Amino acid sequence: MTTKHTKATRWHLPLPSLIVGVWGWFFSFFILHFSLFILLPTTLHADILKGRVVDAETKEPVPEASVKLEQKMDYQGHMAIWHMSSSTDSLGYFTFRLGGRGTLTASMLGYYPKTKVVMGFSNDSKDTLDIGDLALKPSETLMKMLDVKGRARRFTVRGDTIVFHPEAFHLQEGARLDELIKQLPGVQVEDDGTMTWNGKPIRITMDGESLFGGSDIINQLPAEAVQDIKAYNKASKFSERTGKDDGAEDMVLDLTIKPGFLDRWYGDVSGSYQTKDHYEADLSMRRLSKTNPAMISANANNIDKQKHRTMNGGWGSYGNGYGQAQSASAGYQHNWREKEGTQENRSNYSFSGGLLHADRWNTSGSETENYMEGAAVRRTTSESYNRNHTMNPSFNAGLQWDIDTLNTIYFNADIEHKQKRNNSWTDTEQEGLLSQLTRSHGTGHETSFNTGGTWYHFLDNDASLRATYNVNYADGIDDQWTDYDVTPLNGSSVPNNSIAGIAAESRSQYAHTPTSSFSIEADAHYGQWLTKRWLMGTEYRVNYNRNRSRQTFETDGVTDAANSYRDHNNRMRHGLDLTSTIDLSPVKLMPRLSTKWVREHQDYQRGQLDTTATRRRLLVEPSVRATWKVTKTIGFDLNYSFSTSQPSLISTLAYRDQTNPLFITEGNPLLRDTHTNAVSLGFNGIAAKQQLSIGVNVSYRTSDREIRNAQTYQPSKGIYTSRPENVRGSQSWDFRLNYDQGFGDIIRLQNDFRLSARQQYAFLTQLIPIAATTPLPNSGGIGGEATLNRQSELHPVNRLSLTADWAWLKVTAFGQLDANRLRYSDSPDQNTTIWSNRFGVDGELTRGHFVVKTSLTEEMYSGYTVQGMNRNMLLWDASVTWKFLKNKAQLSLELDDILNAQDSRWSSQTAFQQTTSWHDIRHHYIGLSFTYHLDAKAKE
Repeated sequence: MTTKHTKATRWHLPLPSLIVGVWGWFFSFFILHFSLFILLPTTLHADILKGRVVDAETKEPVPEASVKLEQKMDYQGHMAIWHMSSSTDSLGYFTFRLGGRGTLTASMLGYYPKTKVVMGFSNDSKDTLDIGDLALKPSETLMKMLDVKGRARRFTVRGDTIVFHPEAFHLQEGARLDELIKQLPGVQVEDDGTMTWNGKPIRITMDGESLFGGSDIINQLPAEAVQDIKAYNKASKFSERTGKDDGAEDMVLDLTIKPGFLDRWYGDVSGSYQTKDHYEADLSMRRLSKTNPAMISANANNIDKQKHRTMNGGWGSYGNGYGQAQSASAGYQHNWREKEGTQENRSNYSFSGGLLHADRWNTSGSETENYMEGAAVRRTTSESYNRNHTMNPSFNAGLQWDIDTLNTIYFNADIEHKQKRNNSWTDTEQEGLLSQLTRSHGTGHETSFNTGGTWYHFLDNDASLRATYNVNYADGIDDQWTDYDVTPLNGSSVPNNSIAGIAAESRSQYAHTPTSSFSIEADAHYGQWLTKRWLMGTEYRVNYNRNRSRQTFETDGVTDAANSYRDHNNRMRHGLDLTSTIDLSPVKLMPRLSTKWVREHQDYQRGQLDTTATRRRLLVEPSVRATWKVTKTIGFDLNYSFSTSQPSLISTLAYRDQTNPLFITEGNPLLRDTHTNAVSLGFNGIAAKQQLSIGVNVSYRTSDREIRNAQTYQPSKGIYTSRPENVRGSQSWDFRLNYDQGFGDIIRLQNDFRLSARQQYAFLTQLIPIAATTPLPNSGGIGGEATLNRQSELHPVNRLSLTADWAWLKVTAFGQLDANRLRYSDSPDQNTTIWSNRFGVDGELTRGHFVVKTSLTEEMYSGYTVQGMNRNMLLWDASVTWKFLKNKAQLSLELDDILNAQDSRWSSQTAFQQTTSWHDIRHHYIGLSFTYHLDAKAKE
């Protein structure tokens, strides 16, 4: 049988020639590699043979199947038989180089083998011959294995792929996919909301392709729609084409959807009421489809919840519970496929738009203690009330276009507009000295436009070219009116240079601040496999940023030149990276040398200061990554990097900002760059037989000349002055051990242990003598005469949970021990060990159509200098849910913080300051909600 193959249109681009001067061993390493890169012949002529092995009955891919290619070839006048063998990857794919006629055989234990004759006579190594799927029929041995009954394991291992089995997890009928994913061994939701697997960020895909809606759709898709979930490292587009691993790491959870669940609408219609007089109504729907997915979302509430949805996901926020918001959004995506010979090109376009309106209000407070050199701690307290209004329409569009087998284009564009208003008052008190009442209100608007695109081009089956661009523009105006009233607490009003009292003062301010920003960035990347195990790449980047802002400032109706300013900043950056991947299987080495030339120009005028500054830097930042794959499911990861961070150019100018009369900020012309070295070693392992997932990571980081804000304090005026300073560098060690194991079908043990040790420096707040009316002159900034205080921190945290999961009852007992030991070299009175411990139990009982949930947690805090933080809280939440209408509908009664014990306090501590903060939060309420799951059943 002859396989027809249509040759794709190709764009031939010459190989780039680069001369780069670098230092040290990187110079020798990369010049040698790059010379070979230019000189190596690339005259091999063969087709790339590509295909996939699948199960004939389920159409599921068969990982780790054996694939052999046999070819008869003329070798020095004699016919020789060449044998090549390979294994399919986690998605069942395989690739070979093919020159002429060959016999392909695919086999796997439990299946009948399949043989296919293939032919490839191309003289161009850029052609790809895709033979499609090789379907293997299950043998009688496999069918007998499938007849054995028993409870499913939580996960199994197929080659380098971890396969999770949804039927092994206890879920309520009608449960959504996110409830399943959060139970998968090794999966954790971090504090910032990101999802990780064994500490590595993960994304959601479907049948190997990006899932529209991203993590947002997992909240709406029923768990019963998923046949299995695979965890693996998805190969890059370049790796898929060449069949060689370029070391790019993209961890995915890949969903296999059961037949009958595609081309359906999924989502929820819900409404809830919470005491007192709080409500939420929500409509959230997505159409799951491989051709025409769509999205509709609408929400209205007065519980301070904001929602914004696009076709690529969305974001949401839930504040302190005081606020109202209305939002609506819709989107559509069209996917299409085109055949080019035996190759299939996949493309799509999408667009979505939304509108968000929100009003939020809250009360917050803080207590700040500044450590003084040779003096008692100076305490400042504040309480604020804020109200904010936002109107936010947005629109975005995207395109992925596979022009042909060699060229792909990505494009996206977003436009957004914000209208905002704010009102606030803040009452600040310096203990025993003075108080300041600040009242402000403002209006503003901002419009932003962002667009970007990428072009991928494969020059041949061992080389690729990528070019990208990004353009961002924003323009806005803010108007702010502020009134300050300073009152001495002793009631006296005496000259400012006397410590006996502070003069009463009132002032009104107005600031008009227009701003605009523009940036454009472009890069070009070329990569080529010089040999079967050696990939070289080079990338050039150029970036231009322009920022414009000015402020017209008035005090008591008169132009205040000292606080009015004009600030123009331009930055041009050129970058050249040399990269390499050296495959020494099972070890991979990936060194990188990044060079950057940066030119930045600042034109700044404020009061009598009218200056321009130009800064030029050549930055060289080497890094290296190494991986060692001991087995398919056990591996190590080693990373090292050197980086340089620069202070903002404006912070290096000698400006003085006195807009807040009690808290003045300054620039520092003596600031220098900060250099950082970081190294980390990670281990990940899976043992299917023991149902064990384990991850270990240890890292070390050290920096020099770190930048900290140093303060002076004038007790005669109650004025703090803050200026950035370089201090001694810091160093830190971090260790993390994540352990997750199932014991039988019922018991699951999880433990997350973290240990960090840090040492960092900052200046103690410096006292200004009574007679001084201005900050002391100094050659080294504020810190030139201040005391450098070292903070040493040892912070172990252990989170342990034990779960027993029966079909009718699920119970989880958990505990967290958190001890933060803080020691100071020059303020030993602040030495403390802060304990933040949590213990509790969660329970879920199912009886017929009723589900009862409860959570009881004891939180214990001690070691804080602010006594209000040293407390115990017993928190108890509960709910009762009745499911009806074939479990599509549910009515829930929710009880929040039954014992009325919750508050929202937190604390942070540095070498010169401790701040304890709080904000009001709505709790201790009863809620009644109704939810209807839209069409959670498969088509018959």
